[in-house]
Amino acid sequence: MRYDISKIEKLYPNWYDKNSPLSYGDQKWIWEHVPLPEEEEVKLRDLEANGNASVKWNVNDSYKRTVNFELTENKLNVIAELGTLNYRTPPIKISQLLQTLFAEYNSWNGHWLYVAQHWNPRAINRVINYMVKVHENGTRSIQNSAAYFTYLIQKRKRRRSL
Repeated sequence: MRYDISKIEKLYPNWYDKNSPLSYGDQKWIWEHVPLPEEEEVKLRDLEANGNASVKWNVNDSYKRTVNFELTENKLNVIAELGTLNYRTPPIKISQLLQTLFAEYNSWNGHWLYVAQHWNPRAINRVINYMVKVHENGTRSIQNSAAYFTYLIQKRKRRRSL
């Protein structure tokens, strides 16, 4: 017998194990195709018969996307300090602040210095402010904020030669 995963979730809301060596698709296939014990099937039929409908997507319900980019107090201080910089600020200071802001993400050696040398602080601040705005609105899920920042900054005009 094949089960629908939405029915399985009624009995086992935590059916997916992130720590398992099996992928999401493999675990889903196993849960859908391996027969449940008789008492679990009875519970599943009772849930369906009682009309235990989920109100997850009710009209009055609100929904906010999950965002992995967290703004801690330290990051907010770095963003505020980046906002005070101007075109005369040495690129080394800008790169140190960017390294602090994106410290938990792996990046190449010298990447933030390259960014600071090729884009002025105004462009950097605009990209960071855009990312903060997107983060607060929840319009985009930012998995790797350093990579997303690099992607956005590359779309901007480069700094004139020093």
